[in-house]
Amino acid sequence: MYKSYLFFLLTFISTLAFGQGINFENSDFKTALAKATAENKIVFIDAYTTWCGPCKWMSKNVFTDEKVGTFYNDKFVNLKVDMEKGEGKDIARTYEVYAYPTLLFLDGTGKMLHISIGSRSVEEFLLLGEAAIDPERQVTTMTERYDAGERNPSFLKKYVDVITSAGIEGFDKVALEYMETQEDWTTDENTQFIFDYSEASMNSKLFQYSLKNQDRFRALIGDEGFDKKVHFAAFNDGAKNGLLDKKDYGTIYEHFKNYFAEDKAAFQAKATLIDLLMYDELPANQEKFLTETILFTASEPDMDWQFYNGVAWRFYELTKDQDYLLKAADWAQKSIEYEENSYNTDTKAHILYVIGRYDEAETMAKRSIALAQEEGNDPSATQALLEKILLKK
Repeated sequence: MYKSYLFFLLTFISTLAFGQGINFENSDFKTALAKATAENKIVFIDAYTTWCGPCKWMSKNVFTDEKVGTFYNDKFVNLKVDMEKGEGKDIARTYEVYAYPTLLFLDGTGKMLHISIGSRSVEEFLLLGEAAIDPERQVTTMTERYDAGERNPSFLKKYVDVITSAGIEGFDKVALEYMETQEDWTTDENTQFIFDYSEASMNSKLFQYSLKNQDRFRALIGDEGFDKKVHFAAFNDGAKNGLLDKKDYGTIYEHFKNYFAEDKAAFQAKATLIDLLMYDELPANQEKFLTETILFTASEPDMDWQFYNGVAWRFYELTKDQDYLLKAADWAQKSIEYEENSYNTDTKAHILYVIGRYDEAETMAKRSIALAQEEGNDPSATQALLEKILLKK
């Protein structure tokens, strides 16, 4: 009776563990390839780093999903590899892994069949796995077809999506080839396609088209989404041309006017200047950051929680001036009001500590630690601060 119960219990636990998500191999890369060859499977590699937030999110929310586990454990030999340690460094060099997470799919010889960069939801990750086992949708196969001259619209549309997801250069060229097969560029479907697959740069004909017809794009995409892409283009083009190096507002503003209307160009240029100055090591530019941020927040009082948390923390690092730190405490509080989390509560706790408001600092530090534990973040820095606060009381 006891043995029967024990067998049942062990079987139940084993089944439960299997159903909880992906079973990653406890082996090296070579062994995983050999196993894939023996079982006629593909190797899936979660190429991650310990500091990558999206990597942690996928490990917690996607790889643990039962549907994901059932599919990936059946179809793949699964391996997690830190790209900054051991054989991970060689894998990163071999497969040109430069962003995280990178999701690699290889055959038993180590040939790359499919690849995707960035985090995926459960459903997106399942679709990715289905594409990885389908020779007609694998990035390697589709690239061979493209290189052989295949250019029908249906193929081009699928191919540009695959190589964009994979982070492979040339997606803008393929997107333009697809659009050149379309008679009407003004449909919602084609407008969305151009926005999604044009390179954020003035080097892209499709991006220039979106700027010239931005009323239609803004109506479909929304101002916030459209402005983010335009800012990304202005920043990257400016950086490539050396226009941002001087960290001069006038130069940045004149450049940004090529991308935005004058009022938006002014806002984007000011925000970019602060971003450029924030971690500059020159004392003169650090002082410029302090004064420019005060001016900017006075004229633009509606930024997001990341902005307010970022400038508040940088003020904490750069200055002991009480007036500046009181302003930083206000920004930290504003960040909390937008979205309370372990980051901005930690920022406010540190600022309250250095200005001597120890009771408030203690309360905020305890709140930050509790939030970090809920979020799955490391609260050790805040715990060290709490110990310092308690010594002052």
